[in-house]
Amino acid sequence: MDAVTIANLYYDAWRLHAGDMSGVPLAEDLVFTGPVASFEDAEGYRAMARQAGAGVRSFTVRHQFAVGDLVCSVIDWEMDPVAGMMTSAEVLEIRDGKIERGELIYD
Repeated sequence: MDAVTIANLYYDAWRLHAGDMSGVPLAEDLVFTGPVASFEDAEGYRAMARQAGAGVRSFTVRHQFAVGDLVCSVIDWEMDPVAGMMTSAEVLEIRDGKIERGELIYD
């Protein structure tokens, strides 16, 4: 699978599976940074995604750009308990068929 296909499996987990990342190829030593929480392994990230995913009301990838192993997506999403639409950018680094690094950026 190419990087965009893997990134879209990840976004499908948020959009269609309430954050269940069991079908997403995450590197066991995944490093994820974000403004609210950061993780240094896939297990911790999967646990957070399952919990947070229950609150996702809508999730749309508005734009997506890929260069080699990097995929950058602009996302519009709504999530309880936050009121209104949020827009964020996310950069995923994919190597050897697994997401190794993620960074979520929003204001």
